[in-house]
Amino acid sequence: MPVDPKFFDLVNYGICYVLNEKYGREETEKIFKEVGRVLYTRIKEEGLINPANDPMDALIEVARFLERMGYMEKIDITRRSDKELELDMYGVSVLNSSLKLVESGRAPSHYMTNIMFAALQDYGIDAELIDLGFDTEENHVKEKWILKK
Repeated sequence: MPVDPKFFDLVNYGICYVLNEKYGREETEKIFKEVGRVLYTRIKEEGLINPANDPMDALIEVARFLERMGYMEKIDITRRSDKELELDMYGVSVLNSSLKLVESGRAPSHYMTNIMFAALQDYGIDAELIDLGFDTEENHVKEKWILKK
């Protein structure tokens, strides 16, 4: 039986809330970056994504994996320049918890972002989230990233 996205949203809120309260925002962000690295390694070990020759292909592989798993309905990745990417996410399963956490000054999990950042690190690329926007009516989240070699 599949897990109801509402349940996952509640679990996400609980985990993020407790980590933020216990360790603070900055340390929680570091913890979730490490979670992203661990998840990316496991996803590869399980053969859930195909190996990619190019960092953009790797991001697309991760996006399609997250869509198949029901984490999000759709993820669009647009390269704005050599150093800037824009990601549009629709049907985000953790939208409500993420919005509530951000509005209260707490760090959200950013599972997708941190898994993708880990994928980029395989190619010697670091990324930084520079803009985050929420549209709750459309269940749409937009992120802008800066890439650094």
